[in-house]
Amino acid sequence: RLAFGAKPPGWMQSLMKVRNALTSLIGLKAAEHSVDRETVGAFPIISENVESVVLGLDDWHLDFRIVVETQAHVGGTRVRVATLVNRKHWFGYIYIFLITPFHRLIAKRLMGSFLKEG
Repeated sequence: RLAFGAKPPGWMQSLMKVRNALTSLIGLKAAEHSVDRETVGAFPIISENVESVVLGLDDWHLDFRIVVETQAHVGGTRVRVATLVNRKHWFGYIYIFLITPFHRLIAKRLMGSFLKEG
């Protein structure tokens, strides 16, 4: 959990500031980075156990979940990450289309830093 809870790099913080500034104009929830027992990065913990954590947020345009699972594997631990999105409104489709490239980049970088530290 350390890599997800640690302060993100400056470029990620800048992207989130731009995202929050733009989306606040239309009433979306801000994504604020936090390091505590109830969030991982900017995402509230919905459930967790020894092998998995489910993060997510519900908003008027979509609900999303990020599922991170670990599994003992020969030679180490296998980590799987999945993002699930329920688009509630036409704007949810547009929003996901626009943020998906950034989401993929950030997820890969966070997983890379997690694996280096783990």
